Amino acid sequence: MKFRWTMFALALSSASLIASPNYGIAAKNNQDPIFIEKCDVYQQAQKEGDLETLKSFVDKVWFEGDKAKRAEQALLKKAARFEQRVSKAGNYIVKEKRLSDKTQDNIAQVLINWTNGDKLSSHDGCVFEKIKDSDLWRIHL
Repeated sequence: MKFRWTMFALALSSASLIASPNYGIAAKNNQDPIFIEKCDVYQQAQKEGDLETLKSFVDKVWFEGDKAKRAEQALLKKAARFEQRVSKAGNYIVKEKRLSDKTQDNIAQVLINWTNGDKLSSHDGCVFEKIKDSDLWRIHL
């Protein structure tokens, strides 16, 4: 019985992360672990070229009218550059993933250090910023 409750609790926590917005993220402060989770979602979407998930990180106003196609192309171009860099690295191992404590209060930065075990190592991550006149956050593209 305990196993079922544990699985149920895990399913609920996963569902709540998926259901939480990628644009307009609610966070306690710039050290909230949600930024690491959202960075993982964003980077996975870039690797897969998942346009719908990538669009969920951007204000919907960019996908209205004439600018929609350009905005989509910009997201896919950025994703392709990321995917190319990751593919070039081959099988890589994340050595460290953490939030920077050296940012301003309105900036959250996820720092990722990784290596492919050979001579290649790199730094990566995501930057989030508070939305002006709001307590919500967005990824900085």
